[in-house]
Amino acid sequence: MIKDHPNPYIQASPHELSAALHRCAGQLQTANGTVERQDMAHLLLAAAKRLAPKDKRLGEPANRVRAGADVLPEFWPRYELEKRAIRWHLFHQAAEAAGLTPADFGAYFTLTGRPLTDRVLESEDGYREALDWIEEARRAGDWASRQVE
Repeated sequence: MIKDHPNPYIQASPHELSAALHRCAGQLQTANGTVERQDMAHLLLAAAKRLAPKDKRLGEPANRVRAGADVLPEFWPRYELEKRAIRWHLFHQAAEAAGLTPADFGAYFTLTGRPLTDRVLESEDGYREALDWIEEARRAGDWASRQVE
């Protein structure tokens, strides 16, 4: 972190930001243990987890490697998990940018018998299929979320 910068967190690593968010959430607790701003504490903790998720299996992969474990078996599962997470995140960004909501995903289920979100998480091919479907739905303009009763 940069101590002399107006924002000392500007170059902080995700782990440093996560730790700072945890500290801030803890500071919201009053002396008797109640949380003054429960919504803010939840927001801070969610952001902290997103920035630096904890691996509950005997510490994080980095800690296990430092303790002598092999790199590939420790980091490859994390890589696969992160790929799924980024596909999920970008899928929702794409759907939102195209004006779709989760209510619109039912049309995909009707066509294929499978939830669209399952395809996104399943593979990169599934993610590509989901993006293609979003584009087709956007062009058709016939979405459940736009239909007025």
